[in-house]
Amino acid sequence: MRILFTQTYNLSEQEIKFVRGVAGIYFIYLTESEIAYPFANSKLIYIGMSESKQNSLFKRLGGHLSGQSGNMGISNYAKTQGVKFTYYSADVLRNYGNENLFDIESFFLSDFFNHYGCFPICNGQSGHKPSETSRPITASVDWSFFD
Repeated sequence: MRILFTQTYNLSEQEIKFVRGVAGIYFIYLTESEIAYPFANSKLIYIGMSESKQNSLFKRLGGHLSGQSGNMGISNYAKTQGVKFTYYSADVLRNYGNENLFDIESFFLSDFFNHYGCFPICNGQSGHKPSETSRPITASVDWSFFD
């Protein structure tokens, strides 16, 4: 099974409203430039998650846009360049074999690391380590969307 990215949104106050009340994993990327990662270039700068509808993708993305999240890298990119996001809802991601969003985020971060040689520039860390009883995700990610 291959995870593809298709739907995109501008990281703007108007468009983050589309994900109000949605839990899931989101991917923030540049539209005009690429980051030179060790193994290959990519436009992807951040992989994040929202584990609940109360702390939805809308709130998380809004915090990144305004700088309230504390991740000034994302908000500074948003101020100076074209920045977009795409996402997968928790409901869709559960079809890949694991219901724990922390494990799913860790899967995406690890897979990105394996393909590009480090974590996305604005992540700065690897997320949490899945438990030994965690069910593995048996999909591959099509990162070429961000190339």
